[in-house]
Amino acid sequence: MPDSDNKRIKLDRENNEQTRRLKRSLNKVRWSHALMQIFWTAGPVTTLGLIGGYYIGYGTMPPLQLLIYFVSFTVFSGIIGLIAKVVYDGTRGHLNDQSERDILTVTDKLADLILVARDKVVEAYEGEARQREAALQLLRRIDQTPYGVTLAFTDLTGEPEIGQIMGRIFTYRRIGIQTKVRELYVEHNDQIQAAVKKLKKKSPQAAKELKDWFTGNTSGSLKYGVRREKHFLQRVMSAIENDNPYIMTFRDVEEMMILAFELINGREIPTLIFNYPGKWRYASALDEMEKKRSQYRVAQARGGNRIRALAAYLTESGFASAEELPEGLEINELIKKVTAKLDSLLKSSDKSGKKRLSILPKEARHFAVVMENCLELYKMAFDGYKESAKRHKELVKASEKWQKILSESDKSPGSVKVGAGRRGIRINESIISLNEEERLRVCRHLIWYFDKEDIKGGSRKLIHSFSNQGGMSARRLAIEIAVALEPHIKLSKPEIQRNINATKAVYLGGLSPDMSAVQKQDLGAKMAREADNRMDVAAIRLAETLVHQYHVDLSEEAVEFLHFNYNAGLKSLNRVINREKEDLLSIKSSNDVPPAIHEPKPEWKRSLQEIKKTAARLS
Repeated sequence: MPDSDNKRIKLDRENNEQTRRLKRSLNKVRWSHALMQIFWTAGPVTTLGLIGGYYIGYGTMPPLQLLIYFVSFTVFSGIIGLIAKVVYDGTRGHLNDQSERDILTVTDKLADLILVARDKVVEAYEGEARQREAALQLLRRIDQTPYGVTLAFTDLTGEPEIGQIMGRIFTYRRIGIQTKVRELYVEHNDQIQAAVKKLKKKSPQAAKELKDWFTGNTSGSLKYGVRREKHFLQRVMSAIENDNPYIMTFRDVEEMMILAFELINGREIPTLIFNYPGKWRYASALDEMEKKRSQYRVAQARGGNRIRALAAYLTESGFASAEELPEGLEINELIKKVTAKLDSLLKSSDKSGKKRLSILPKEARHFAVVMENCLELYKMAFDGYKESAKRHKELVKASEKWQKILSESDKSPGSVKVGAGRRGIRINESIISLNEEERLRVCRHLIWYFDKEDIKGGSRKLIHSFSNQGGMSARRLAIEIAVALEPHIKLSKPEIQRNINATKAVYLGGLSPDMSAVQKQDLGAKMAREADNRMDVAAIRLAETLVHQYHVDLSEEAVEFLHFNYNAGLKSLNRVINREKEDLLSIKSSNDVPPAIHEPKPEWKRSLQEIKKTAARLS
């Protein structure tokens, strides 16, 4: 036996990361070039410079000792600088490379997830509706072929003849034969208009696509951006506020991922935000309440998303069944069930469980890892809800102040006209974007979440992950993106939501599963540069907010100001002014008490320590 033990070969992994870093940093340096530069600077350059300067200053040649001193000083300075660069690259310089890899990783993963989300959007429909939605997705690509157009409109209308007509028109229009396009337009106008009318009853969006493609109103416009899903940010925030991810749709999930993708790749979204230098008690109180509501939403997101992630993790790890922790459960009930499940799993008096773990060391190690992750998620949920309780109290106070102002003003605080003067409204132009440090923080947050949720690359794995449990993992990802972006762009603020909704999203029709990570990043950066940043819609949304939420009267001068400065349509602005004013913002949610969650139990930690000791002893 001893001989056999001596002959046994053991395999282990030696960690030479420091050596590898040093080697990489040495390989980056072009030594011949660097040394030649040092000696060129120390030799001819320093000698000529010293002789010339010394002669001009003193009228004589410099001493030999001084020349040797300066040449030696230059050589040693250059060598020391070169060594310092190698040492820095080998110790801290790798962090820059890691940062670039983190951003590339998130860009790659988000691009794949966007494609999966698109597939889930189509999957949500059935029958003809699914066929139409797939056709609309196909038409959102710039690089269309005649066959692709024919196929899309055949599926869109259910009529192969319409598809063939549209394919022919597209072919001639693409090569510039407008004479033939006009002939086909006249010949088939009645037939297409009838198809548009028929399609409009089933899908107004599909009818609009058919009409636009027939008249040629789509040529090249997609690359400047596509319209965002209306009010998607409000639904995501509502899902957070009510701890119910099912409030949002898969389209909302896709929009959230596109927003993160474009911001990470350098998109700058223009914004119009107003302020008021004078004392405007009414608007100031409403702003304060919305600020407190935003903070409450973020805290709710941290708590709710973590507790739902914990429930999903327990189910996916095999330590709970879907019947024990069903999806879509009301959050307070889910907290009770999760707490009870952790109690049963970590019960220190469970002798049979200890006995089983001692027999199966592999199971013991797996159980220890799972329970450690569970307690970490639970602690995060506890911290999030502890913060939400604090924010809820602040929101209630702001709400009471708002109600008091309304009662004192008989629910009609008056109005403020836009214009000059101490109490005038000032419109500030700004941008929503991420700087380098913020991009890195968002990416690292998302990498952490991808690891926690075990969201791995590869289309099949991603589809499985998004399809699991009714797509709850996809919805939780959308909430996590909101949490990651919130500290940097204040996504929960109504004015930020308004401005993002008013802009077009980057066009990602050129995205495909077989693209490399670098190609996806290049596409994102290119589309971010080309996106349409006009502010006409933002100006109209600003006018709507002023008139219908703050009860401001827009004068003719104000309308002209918005029209000439931001190209807002006069008809649209007049419709805003003449429309009946809406009710003020609802504050119902401020009365809802946040879920109560207990602090992690000390016995859970003790049980986990015992399990980890058992696993280590058996290893």
